[in-house]
Amino acid sequence: MKQIIIYLYAILLGVSFVGCVEDTGNYDYEDPAVVAPTIKSGIEENYSVLVLEDLVIDPAIEGDESLYDYVWYAYPGTITTSTPSDTLSVTKKLDYTVSLEPGTYQLVFKVTDKTNGTSAFYKSKLVVASFFSEGYYVLKYENGYTDVDFVDRNGLVNANVLKAINGESLPGKPIRATYEYNQYSYYVYDAEGNRTRKNLQPAYMVCTDDDLGIYEGTSMKQLKRWNDAFLEVPAIKKPQGVWANTSGFMLMNNNAVHFEYIGGGGGGEFGYAYPNEGIKLNSIVAVGSSSCLCYDDNAGEFVGYYVQKHFAIKNAIESASPLTLKPVGEVYFTNCDLIYMGVQPYSSTSNGGTYAIVKDRATGVASLWIINVSIMQNYYAMYDNGYRGRTIPESFDVVNGKVFAIQGYGVLSTPPAYSGVIYYSKGDNVVHYYNPSNQTEKKNVVTIPADEEIVHLAHSSDPSTVTPVDEFSILSNKGGNWVLRVYHREGSTPDINPTVVKSYTGTGLAKNFIYRNSGTRITY
Repeated sequence: MKQIIIYLYAILLGVSFVGCVEDTGNYDYEDPAVVAPTIKSGIEENYSVLVLEDLVIDPAIEGDESLYDYVWYAYPGTITTSTPSDTLSVTKKLDYTVSLEPGTYQLVFKVTDKTNGTSAFYKSKLVVASFFSEGYYVLKYENGYTDVDFVDRNGLVNANVLKAINGESLPGKPIRATYEYNQYSYYVYDAEGNRTRKNLQPAYMVCTDDDLGIYEGTSMKQLKRWNDAFLEVPAIKKPQGVWANTSGFMLMNNNAVHFEYIGGGGGGEFGYAYPNEGIKLNSIVAVGSSSCLCYDDNAGEFVGYYVQKHFAIKNAIESASPLTLKPVGEVYFTNCDLIYMGVQPYSSTSNGGTYAIVKDRATGVASLWIINVSIMQNYYAMYDNGYRGRTIPESFDVVNGKVFAIQGYGVLSTPPAYSGVIYYSKGDNVVHYYNPSNQTEKKNVVTIPADEEIVHLAHSSDPSTVTPVDEFSILSNKGGNWVLRVYHREGSTPDINPTVVKSYTGTGLAKNFIYRNSGTRITY
């Protein structure tokens, strides 16, 4: 991938570019008694670049350039002794798509005379920043592999960033991706095997039906794959998805739940699985601060899991059980099909009210429930706000929805109120919404071209930030390509202005997307 990124928002990240590397004449000689190569010009003392930006430097060498060997390498920080380096190029002209982790480096250009073995060095200060702080991560499937197209804040579509940065995409079809900006801790090792712990780091995880990729959240460098992502690799590999919460990450495999917990001094691996107990887990999950709410398709009811401290102790987790529901009041349900469940982002976290639509298998009656899953320890509480599960009129099409989104940013009350509007599409090219606060539906809110199929909807909203976020986005597939359209709402109403504000396209079949905005902690 070669793209020119014309903006420099490293400044916005507070990176300082002042100062330069101290040296003698800015190059040294290994043997001063022998005439060494001379680097004439073309290299600056300071460079500032973004991850995935092309760094191009073409120095001028005195004499016949074919008589020399060349190498470019980078050291973390400004110390080159006993510190591992990354070789960037072995040609005179550096043409490098930056994949270094964000940070400060000493960039070194080495020229060696092939005849007498003498070398000259030019040292520069290199500052690398991430442009993954804001944009759309489009998860897609193409040519048998899963990858991510990243739409940066300038609207450029950076294709296949997993392969571009790590040399390979993930095998299999995409299931789900997730991101948390400071909830992943892991170890890194130097050349001598010394271990350093990196605490509370950003991480982006991608789950396919054949693999799991864990990536550093600012550079998208691969940290782990399936075979080194567990304390004990599961005997059966049947990935069902990965989710982030404010205590780490949860992964579902073969109808069992694994947690990666930020506490306990672990190295970023998922712990032992909760026992299955005959449960068939639905692929729809709602996460809380230290828990997750799942759905048992066999019993037709909710089941909860909590990040217990003994998740990394095998005999302890084997004796644990999924959490028992304790509803407020006497009303609950069982033997129902789950149609939709989604979390309404709240303030600076994504742990808002959870909306769920279920349909009774015996009566065919559909109902809407609001659930508080922010904390589940010995139990989880279900708040029905006195509605005892709001019945959805039989004529409403929301029960036939295939793709859903909850209206972003709802002010939670105690107990919660029905304040969220549920947008949905029936797997075609049209968006509708259901408003539970007044029990109404509105059809044909937005229509896209008839030859496209909607695969993902999202309302990204956070008015509490310096630059408020309020976007409604539609991701669709058309042939072998994806299309992402962004809209605004009609004022403070749930209606969507049909005028497209931004539009992006890329190759491959999209599964879903994540939107990140540097002004808010919420990831949509």
